[in-house]
Amino acid sequence: MPLYLNNQDQERSLQAADAVAAVEEMLRKYAKGDAIRRPRMDNFLPTTRPDEFLCFSSMEGGSRGPGYYALRVKPDIISWPEIDGKRRRVTYSYKPGLYGGLVFLYNSDNAEFLAILNDSYVQHIRVAATGALGAKYMANKDARVLGIIGSGGMARSFAMTMKAVRPIERIQVFSPNRERLELYCTEIGAKLDCEVVACTSAKEAARSADILSLCTNAQSPVVEADSIEPGTHITNVLTEELSDAAFTKVKAVGLLARRSPMSLAGFVDDDYGGIRGDAMSWVGGQPDERARVPRYQSRPHRYPNAEYVDCVNWKTGEPYQRKSRNMVTSLATNSFGVLEGEGGASSGIQGLQFAAVAGAIYEGARRQKLGQELPREMFLQDTPT
Repeated sequence: MPLYLNNQDQERSLQAADAVAAVEEMLRKYAKGDAIRRPRMDNFLPTTRPDEFLCFSSMEGGSRGPGYYALRVKPDIISWPEIDGKRRRVTYSYKPGLYGGLVFLYNSDNAEFLAILNDSYVQHIRVAATGALGAKYMANKDARVLGIIGSGGMARSFAMTMKAVRPIERIQVFSPNRERLELYCTEIGAKLDCEVVACTSAKEAARSADILSLCTNAQSPVVEADSIEPGTHITNVLTEELSDAAFTKVKAVGLLARRSPMSLAGFVDDDYGGIRGDAMSWVGGQPDERARVPRYQSRPHRYPNAEYVDCVNWKTGEPYQRKSRNMVTSLATNSFGVLEGEGGASSGIQGLQFAAVAGAIYEGARRQKLGQELPREMFLQDTPT
């Protein structure tokens, strides 16, 4: 019978190390041609409120049987207010404080519907697992200090997954929301066997950090070049979190997947809104309404001093070898990849991440008898579609 798995069931079903391993195995299959994905696509529609739009996102992917296929849908009301002097992306579904994203999981061998998952936990852990996989191959082996900017669900997941791949002893955290910061430190300190320290600035959190994880929803830089110390490995959820000057400090950028640059010509029409961060987008409405959706500022040469390298040779298992302890490294944007001209060199692996992690969650839930069973006949019919 299919399962409904809420965020609490999901968290109980999965260890951080298992999430990293699941993403790693999925990307290994992808490199061999045994997995497929469709990159994220966003459709924007104006609402009755001039500063808010409906943004309906979807992405999908999976591996050949025995394996899993996942579709993630994300219906958001979205706006871009300025908070604490920085433009932020604010979303909700139905009313502020609620979110409606779902993941649908299938057996890729017989198309059996397996599970519906609320997408908050699986969203955070799939990004964090990918970031940790980059750190596994790119960061110094003895990395012990983790700097984190942010105090939400993504920051929580990054702490868990980074601890799974490196011997982290100290986590330095900054968030402009002091109440959330203190709650984060208390919670993560109780979960992980390491020191968790609240910092008064992003620069303090980055000081002496072997790994620096940027886990915010900021649409402008939260870390400048003078905050990045020699030897740091950087993972950023959004490209906007680093300043142009900060990008110049990076000497090697890791790729977890390679594909030839994506041609967008067949997708571009009057409604096409360009690539926005990690998604192709289309925008409805009148010209003045369309203009209110922020344009993503593409920076095709945003790592001007870096070489792009494979984190690992998936055929041989040979990992990337750092040229020195002091070089600054980074993982190519977690979900989309490296923009080259009109496409991405490792574009759109979000669907693979969701299939990998949702599959691992489903297996754990079955073992532990978690979740709510749903009638299979609810999702099947005897007439063709």
